[in-house]
Amino acid sequence: MKKRRFLSVFVMIACLSSVIGGHFYYNNKLEQTAYAAKKELGITQAKDVTKEVATKEPNKATTEHFAKAPKDVANLYKQKKEAGEPLVFHLIGSASTSTEEGTWAKLFTDEMTKVYGKDVIVQTTSIGEMTSLDLQENVLYEELTKKQADIVLIEPPLLSDNDGVSMGDSLFVLNKLIADIKETNPEVITLIQPSNPISKPVKYAEQVEALEAFATDKAITYLNNWTAWPSVDSEDIKKFYDSETLLPNEEGHKLWAEYMIALFK
Repeated sequence: MKKRRFLSVFVMIACLSSVIGGHFYYNNKLEQTAYAAKKELGITQAKDVTKEVATKEPNKATTEHFAKAPKDVANLYKQKKEAGEPLVFHLIGSASTSTEEGTWAKLFTDEMTKVYGKDVIVQTTSIGEMTSLDLQENVLYEELTKKQADIVLIEPPLLSDNDGVSMGDSLFVLNKLIADIKETNPEVITLIQPSNPISKPVKYAEQVEALEAFATDKAITYLNNWTAWPSVDSEDIKKFYDSETLLPNEEGHKLWAEYMIALFK
């Protein structure tokens, strides 16, 4: 009888040990499986994060704009972009700088809109065939000084001034115009560029040199678009402007626009 009880107790202990052992074995297996699963998940996530970063970095590089523009312009664009505000250009110039189809200003405006959308706005005011002295007496002058923009790019009418207006008078009006614009808009960035080149200029070349010297003296950025044109001493230059009006032809406007687009794109 006692022997049977002993066997019964032994069997119960053996069964209990088996259950407990099985329980720990099962839990251990679960932990191993869970660890393996977490480890695998961690590797997958790391791969995904790395892939995401690698994807974003090139996008960051490709969104870099105004890389070749004057530094103050590039910095202003970034500030405006971060603030959610558009960068506003105002182009002022002779008959060459107009909103007519095919002109460099129109080509430039279209490309800026294509590249930047609503982030960049380009306004254009042409003074036509007026000289600097004509402009000073015209109602358009006051409109130019009151127009709000972040960047004002001025092409003084040197070709119109070439016959009858001294360079001293041209620069006087230009200096006054810039001062009056800044009085209305103190934070404006002013840029200056010459009109298109022509074949073998004499007085006109001296005017352009004086304009660049003026810009240097006043610490105003000078955009020398002449570097994009053929030499004024070559026959090739004649292919890019009208021999009667001296204004750029279709090819001349394209060349001028390409220079400006490369600078601000």
